[in-house]
Amino acid sequence: MSFLAPAVLSFIAASLEGAGLAVLLPLLKGIADRDFTFLTQVPLIRIVISRIDPGNTHPQSVIFGILLASVFLSFVGSVIMRYLASISVSFHLKKVSDRLRRKIFSRYLIFGKLYFDRNNLGYLHNVLIGFTTQISLEFKNLQEAVNRFFSLVVYLGLMCFISLKFTLFTLAIFPVFNFGLKWLIKKIRKNSQSYAETYKKLNESIFNILSCIPLVKIYSRQEKEEEAFGKLSNNLRMVEYSLERKNYLLVPIQEVMILSAILVLVAIISFLLAKHNVDNVSSFLVFFYLLKKTSINFNFLNMIKGTFAVTSGQINEIINVIDVDKDKFIIPEGEKVFSGLDSHIEVKNLNFSYTGITDVLSNLNLSIEKQKITALVGPSGAGKSTLVNLILRFYDCPPGTIFINGTDVREFSLNSLRRHMAMVSQDIMLFNDTLRNNIIYGLDRKVGSGELAAIIDKSRLAECIARLPNGVETYIGDRGVKLSGGERQRVSIARALLKNAEILILDEATSSLDSHTEKLVQEAIYEVVKNRTSIVIAHRLTTIRNADKIAVLVDGRLIEEGRLEELLEKKGKFYEFWQEQKFY
Repeated sequence: MSFLAPAVLSFIAASLEGAGLAVLLPLLKGIADRDFTFLTQVPLIRIVISRIDPGNTHPQSVIFGILLASVFLSFVGSVIMRYLASISVSFHLKKVSDRLRRKIFSRYLIFGKLYFDRNNLGYLHNVLIGFTTQISLEFKNLQEAVNRFFSLVVYLGLMCFISLKFTLFTLAIFPVFNFGLKWLIKKIRKNSQSYAETYKKLNESIFNILSCIPLVKIYSRQEKEEEAFGKLSNNLRMVEYSLERKNYLLVPIQEVMILSAILVLVAIISFLLAKHNVDNVSSFLVFFYLLKKTSINFNFLNMIKGTFAVTSGQINEIINVIDVDKDKFIIPEGEKVFSGLDSHIEVKNLNFSYTGITDVLSNLNLSIEKQKITALVGPSGAGKSTLVNLILRFYDCPPGTIFINGTDVREFSLNSLRRHMAMVSQDIMLFNDTLRNNIIYGLDRKVGSGELAAIIDKSRLAECIARLPNGVETYIGDRGVKLSGGERQRVSIARALLKNAEILILDEATSSLDSHTEKLVQEAIYEVVKNRTSIVIAHRLTTIRNADKIAVLVDGRLIEEGRLEELLEKKGKFYEFWQEQKFY
């Protein structure tokens, strides 16, 4: 219904143009015969003459003026209606583009973490912004196609009025030429797919390089990366040129076909006119004019096909995002509301694989007690972060493998579950926003200055904030680039502390801190984890001295668990880790 108004306006515009052309018939006949009195029999003309020239002293001049004014007003009205139709369709296309962006963005927000692990963020950004904008621009051609369709209907109606026989010749010849472009449309559609794929590769390259500039510089890869980027950019240039070359070829081929069709029709009509010795030449002058206009508008179908062919690649990419399928890894959720941890989190016979081939976690069994500190220890790739991500429901676990309060975690709604969880990750996530907004992010309540100051003090950020030009209102840059590594980690800790969640997950929370700051933050964390259920991932084993339970994972399997002293006495795998770090 959104595009009904532009269609109606286009129909009115075509009708007004048709009315103007219809008035041309008596105007040209009167000029050719030097006599307009034949129009005095028309009731409307007679009424207008009586108003303008009551004495009927100059009927010829009055009728001539009426006809000229009618033609002028009809064509001006047509132009105005077309303008209104164009801005109306532009408004609706912008609205559709906005809705499409919102739809894609909302889809992104419900996709599982594994989807983002497997797709480049540069590509996702381009689908969201680049492709939606480009489709909106291309689809403006549809408005022109609608205009031409209605004009074509009007022109054909007038041509039928002048000569049904000649109009049937037109309808027989033009479609034959028009459908001759099918092969070119097919090539354009194929090129569009190549364009979307090449554009995707270029965006991935841009994101990869710009996000790893220090790495590029330290390995002196500027020239190599410039060369690689140049090749991708050149590939895109060639694909774009090929696409536009074929797209631009539509018009000249159509013009040649149209000219050929017109010449054939002119020859036929001229022969018939000469054979039948037709006197009303003015009508056929209008017919030839309409024939030219009709020939231009007959390609509206190719315009529509061309538009869809050019945008087919981008449309397919957007459809791939919007469609729900197994590649989106959407986390299923139940209807139960999680109101808090009553007993414990239990992992039973958990097997998990990212690829479906190799298990990251194998037959894992672990109990995480309420208001206790459970530490996860093991080498890189042991599955520690994977287990935490499964508990957080970033990835979907198999049914009947993770239970909270004896209930399968899959039965809880995601929002109610995560509302009771907070996380401090070694991969620090900060927005390009003020320090204050980063600390209070995700809270639905107001945070008073006193509460914020207390959290800042506990996370040892006071000295850092004192150095910032605008204190907590200072913008910290992309991913907090204006802060040091230790400061970024402490901001993340402050955010988790402020959430005051009963389940706290610390993924190597002190990894970016110097020894002095680590001691201070560790003391603050120790105070916060009291009376909370805490899961701590640690590589530096001194950070888990106070853990109530230490679970040792190797190759996705739980091989040991117990308190620090118990594991050291066992002299098993944990003892080996401890010895390697020389912390005893």
